[in-house]
Amino acid sequence: MTIDPTEEQQAARDTFAEGRELALIAGAGTGKTSTLALMAESAPHRRGLYIAFNRGIADAAQNLFGGRVQCRTVHQLAFHAVGRKYGRRLNASRVPARETARILGIDRPLEVDGKAIDLFHQVRLVRGMVRRFCYSADPHLMAHHMEHINGLDDTSNDFVAVALLPFALRVWEDLQLLEGRLRFEHDHYLKMWALTEPDLKADFVLLDEAQDTNAVFEKVFLAQDSQRVCVGDPAQQIYAWRGARDIMSGFQAEHLHLTRSFRFGRPIADVANRWLEYAESPMRLTGHGPAPTRVSPLAEPDAVLCRGNADALKEVVGYLERGVPVALAGGGHALEAIAEAADALRTGQRTYHPDLFLFRAWQEVQDFVESDPDGQQLRPLVKAVDTFGTEVIHSAVKQLSDEREAQVTVSTAHKAKGRQWDSVRIGEGFTCPPKDEDGVQLPMLPAEARLIYVAVTRARHGLDIGALDWLDAYEAAVAGPDQHGYLGGRPMIDLPLTTQLRFSASPVSEFLAQHLPHHGNITREYQKYVETLPHPVQPMNVRRPHWANLGRTVDYRLRLSFGGDLGGAVTLGIDALGSQMHLPGAPGAEGRKALYTAGLRLLEVIGDHLAGWARLDDAELTRLCYVAGFFEDVMRNGVVRHQSMFTSADPGTALTDLVDAVPSYVVDDIAEQLELSREPLSPFQGLNYSNVCGPVFAGSSDIGGADADFILNGLLLDCKATTRPRHMGREEVYQLAGYLLLDYNDAYRIDRVGLYLSRQGGLITWGVDEFLHRLGAPAPLPRLRAEFRSHLQGQRRILTG
Repeated sequence: MTIDPTEEQQAARDTFAEGRELALIAGAGTGKTSTLALMAESAPHRRGLYIAFNRGIADAAQNLFGGRVQCRTVHQLAFHAVGRKYGRRLNASRVPARETARILGIDRPLEVDGKAIDLFHQVRLVRGMVRRFCYSADPHLMAHHMEHINGLDDTSNDFVAVALLPFALRVWEDLQLLEGRLRFEHDHYLKMWALTEPDLKADFVLLDEAQDTNAVFEKVFLAQDSQRVCVGDPAQQIYAWRGARDIMSGFQAEHLHLTRSFRFGRPIADVANRWLEYAESPMRLTGHGPAPTRVSPLAEPDAVLCRGNADALKEVVGYLERGVPVALAGGGHALEAIAEAADALRTGQRTYHPDLFLFRAWQEVQDFVESDPDGQQLRPLVKAVDTFGTEVIHSAVKQLSDEREAQVTVSTAHKAKGRQWDSVRIGEGFTCPPKDEDGVQLPMLPAEARLIYVAVTRARHGLDIGALDWLDAYEAAVAGPDQHGYLGGRPMIDLPLTTQLRFSASPVSEFLAQHLPHHGNITREYQKYVETLPHPVQPMNVRRPHWANLGRTVDYRLRLSFGGDLGGAVTLGIDALGSQMHLPGAPGAEGRKALYTAGLRLLEVIGDHLAGWARLDDAELTRLCYVAGFFEDVMRNGVVRHQSMFTSADPGTALTDLVDAVPSYVVDDIAEQLELSREPLSPFQGLNYSNVCGPVFAGSSDIGGADADFILNGLLLDCKATTRPRHMGREEVYQLAGYLLLDYNDAYRIDRVGLYLSRQGGLITWGVDEFLHRLGAPAPLPRLRAEFRSHLQGQRRILTG
């Protein structure tokens, strides 16, 4: 097949031909597969492997690539290496839940919070734990692999997860046996294969749809020694809530773009580009479709794309009332299932719906989706039942047409991904972001903008965006004197360092990109180092660890070991609870007063420990530090969040109550991290005179704030408690650089910078001169600091007058 390449495609081909690794960011309809075929043509004597999302795409690609490249799905690779040994088990009959329970030894209902989880649902939850483990990159099956059970609070969910974990481990043991008795599925051999750390035995690997990579394969792909190319569109990453990961953005390789869309013309491209800006994508499309394109109202579109199921149902009902044959993408199973559950619960019966089985009445479900953050995914379906009634839902589902016979297809934006129609109308559900209590327009969530971007780029010739007519008013509300200098009506110069680094147009990012442009050099060294480290430690026996507070806790424990205290943020959080300031989510006045008193007592106890007047053991310190983390969270976010232990405080709450409520997994997890820190950080223990914890810099006041973790005997060190260390890159490198430059007067005598990975015990450092040289600094450190200061203060004068 002969392809006349565009300049962008030729650039991608040339980069690949030079043997360089590549992240190819391909917009909607820009010919990514044909570009990959061009790459393969440039390497006719090398072994190539193309990995596709599903079998149909892989087979179609094989026709395009010919025999030059092997085209496979991940499951095909895993089946060839491992799965075929389990062929008999794959073809075996289904094992009934009651028989599975008998094999596993599940012989009684599990009582929790006054409710009983019967054998059927225990088996379903256990199977789900194994399935989620198989999707993950984790080397061990853990309690957090259990799905959230609606109708139970976090403590009860953790209880169930720990109770069922032994059964899940028995399932995994059985699945690894060639003669095992339980149901064996394709995801099981995929996980077994991934755990062998396979070599794909190819000279180059082309990974398609890399923005939605399954976590279990992410680790395999990144571990390959062959030339790696990932292709996709991070702006179409809309399944993060389901565990999909975008490995493109942080992939350490040449990043090129395909922006010439052959699906549609300029009018639709212009619409798409507006949403790409809010999706925080640097890509902008140009439209070169085969036929004229128009953006205008459509009376008879081929497809209507909505935000959620309730919105889609409204469209379906409307078409049926007008006698128009209509199809619903993916069918009506989800709607019918929720309607059947509602019918049962309203008549006092129990339901076997997997999301609702613990509820006793429909009113409980309604309360759950309105008041509990965990109910947000169910809310659209519940809204559909309450809006239309179950009879209308059952009737509508029965009247649905097959897509081949329908006049119009109604779909959610999620189900429309990967598809296209000649004409598309954007349906209801995509709403303008709200304003805060002071009437200030809140910024759009990038995830929501990505979803709308996917929806508007499904059209080839006609697009109706009447449902998105709120965008003009939104843009007017967030625009300032300089659109690139403001965010949500607030000057970017007033944002903290870490927040500014998320936006390329911020004053800090602009300076660093210009003066220290080669962050990839440091990131590549970091990535190579991470590959030598073990898998990050993490809590085994808890379903939903409080990751953020665990990070704060280990930070405090390290501070204390270096001679520092908890830091000013904890004190400010305590003061906030004791003040009259509005704190959404906080308990009543008496509860706040009790928390304030508990916080003061916490500072006193820690102070006594540091002074040597009352020594605390490691477990006691960890529990106190964990409680302290929630005070800092109040200061950082101005709210008492739903997951905080402070939400249930009452007038009788004392520090001892908070300490006793700290989960046991916290103590074990922090102990493991501290054990890992002994070797790399021991040289800094006992050097209290030269250690600074939570340093604030001379330039911190020139922006919205910047306080680092540690300066240890001249080493500027940032501590990261992440379980995904591979995903760190530009922002973390520039964070170190920002701290370094903000020390205008060299007050801290910083001579090295580094990153410490507390869950792996990994420490990587660079000398300051070496660090700046690798970043491409055009001047020595004193001059850079002076120019940085001038830049920030000049931006403040421009933006704030």
